[in-house]
Amino acid sequence: ARLLRMPSSEVNSIRPFDATTVPVPSAPGPEANFWRSTVPTDLEIGPGVGWHPITYAKNNPQRRLIAIEHSQARFESFSRRHATHGLGNLFPVHANAVHWITHHVPAGRIERIFILFPNPYPKQGQRNKRWHAMPFREQLVQALVPGGRLLLATNTQSYAEEAAEMLSHTEGLSLVDKLTYSREHERGQRPRTHFEKKYLQRGETCYELVFRKRQEQEP
Repeated sequence: ARLLRMPSSEVNSIRPFDATTVPVPSAPGPEANFWRSTVPTDLEIGPGVGWHPITYAKNNPQRRLIAIEHSQARFESFSRRHATHGLGNLFPVHANAVHWITHHVPAGRIERIFILFPNPYPKQGQRNKRWHAMPFREQLVQALVPGGRLLLATNTQSYAEEAAEMLSHTEGLSLVDKLTYSREHERGQRPRTHFEKKYLQRGETCYELVFRKRQEQEP
């Protein structure tokens, strides 16, 4: 369904993010020396049952990935899959991503953020639940290293259009790439999630946006 987009007049009216109001998550943070490592660290929000993070960790053994899933049922499936693969560079986390990232991810430590096929929350009253329309987006930008990238994929055109507009207006981010595809070969890669596979099999169009955090000296 086509979502009800935020009016242009409201694009820059998102209130500032206040970390002091965010509850401390029950899920623990990384061990004490985790952030002392120089290994490139990436982050995925909402990995579902773990198809993408497991494949990504296998294909990128020189990197590590924190994958945060809120749903109990999906996380249990993800955790079981992870256990069978024995991937030491993949760190599944069962938590509310906003809470966990706010309290456990230092600024300037994440190189890549993946938000693949999130719930578009299409109703007018759900606008503040869309990742690009939340004050929390400031925290995501802060978590990225200069030059770091945020990749967002969706099968909802209006969601992609709104995200492109709002994140392009977010301080420190630039839209550097966008892709529209309706078949696997148009991306040059196999589907990354069960949702992506389902949408492509249905012949639906998918949209991918890549944003980069600008260097401090960039305008």
